[in-house]
Amino acid sequence: MDGRSMFGKIFFVNIVSMIVCIIILGSTEVVLMTSYISKQSEETLSKNAETIINLMKSDISKGTMTDMLNGFAHAMGTYIIILDNKSEVIACSERSDLVNSPPSFVNGEFTKTVLNGQKNSMIGTMGSLFQVTMFTLQIPVKNSNGDVLGAVMLSRPIPEHQRMKNEIIRIMFLSTLVIVASSLMLSYFLAKRISVPIHKICESTKEFAKGNFSVRVGEDTVRSDVLEIAELTDAFNNMAEELEKGEEIKNTFISDVSHELRTPMTTIGGFVAGILDETIPQDKQKDYLKIVYDEISRLSRLVNTFLDITRLQSDKLTLNKIDFDINELIRIVIIGLESKIEAKKIDVKLELESENCYVNADRDSITRVVTNLLDNAVKFTNEGGRITVTVTTHQHTVSVSIKNTGCGISKEQQPMIFKRFYKADKSRSRNREGTGIGLYLVKNILSAHGRDITLDSVEGEYADFTFTLDKGRPNQQRVYSIHNQ
Repeated sequence: MDGRSMFGKIFFVNIVSMIVCIIILGSTEVVLMTSYISKQSEETLSKNAETIINLMKSDISKGTMTDMLNGFAHAMGTYIIILDNKSEVIACSERSDLVNSPPSFVNGEFTKTVLNGQKNSMIGTMGSLFQVTMFTLQIPVKNSNGDVLGAVMLSRPIPEHQRMKNEIIRIMFLSTLVIVASSLMLSYFLAKRISVPIHKICESTKEFAKGNFSVRVGEDTVRSDVLEIAELTDAFNNMAEELEKGEEIKNTFISDVSHELRTPMTTIGGFVAGILDETIPQDKQKDYLKIVYDEISRLSRLVNTFLDITRLQSDKLTLNKIDFDINELIRIVIIGLESKIEAKKIDVKLELESENCYVNADRDSITRVVTNLLDNAVKFTNEGGRITVTVTTHQHTVSVSIKNTGCGISKEQQPMIFKRFYKADKSRSRNREGTGIGLYLVKNILSAHGRDITLDSVEGEYADFTFTLDKGRPNQQRVYSIHNQ
């Protein structure tokens, strides 16, 4: 794989950032300290220079002046020169280790500024006047009229400044080594802490790509103290669990559908072959053709159901919303299921607020919803049990509840009941009437209407499905009624 790993990138960025920060801070500190030392030196020398200038104005003798300069020079560790306005030396201290020989003249290149009446400082040997690099402060000497009479030069060896600067640099260098070493260790552990869990997730993802849906990221990663890593790991494991459940449901569904398709096709093929080779008598052929027709109809319904799923998944379900009587629709569906209801001796009870109740929805889709819910209710109601259909109106909505006695649905199964291909009753997974997609279609049809469906159930007692629709306006539709209440 091209490029650095996450571990390498984090490690590299942390180290580079730390080194850059140290260099910037160190350079800034060296500059500031050097500036501070120079400023302090300049202030000290300026005070002494002012004292010398004041003594000069008292008309002391040259010998006394020389003695005075030697005293100042020794006390301050400096070399002092007094110039006239032509850069000639009037007096100087006698410290021979700083100068090659006592000067009599200073190059005008170095005194031009001060003899123009401006205080200044410089670093250097002043044209080899000094044996070592010196920090020199020059202060002009003026009369009462402001005319420049000369200057006082105080020079201090620069090695002291350099020594302090070198000491600062040395401390900074040692500090940098310690900080870099610490940063290396911290960056290493930080990068590992972040990159290792992500690497584990990547490995798990690769296993998923190979079809191993049972793989999970370890608990140590889930409990990571890096919040984002813990959330990512938890989300991955939840996704993995859902995918594994979905794969299991899908495999069960494929097995069921294969069985459901194989059985009618085998039946159809056998009966048609029997008719063609006249194994089935002439007088029985009509009965067998009726069975073939029923099997073909069942296959057609199964295919149409699959097409409905495809439309829902591709968001191509078109709704033609109209105002219609939901009470009438419920009665019609119950009439269609009358034979099944009577076969199990089920008592159907309608609890309607009024004879008619209008909703605004796609009638065909809601017919499928009511049919699937009532068909499920009949299928799972106990022999001689009861189905209760309740319709209540609210300010802007109509609520429909379909409740049946019987086996109910366990709490463990309730979160999965609206999943595609899921069958709550595994013992009925080969049931010719069920594909495990009825409730999935119901939920998605209602979602397309902007509505939802809820389930209230107690295992072994009852199951109650409730959904809502937008309230509609009355129209002139014909009302069907039944009296099986």
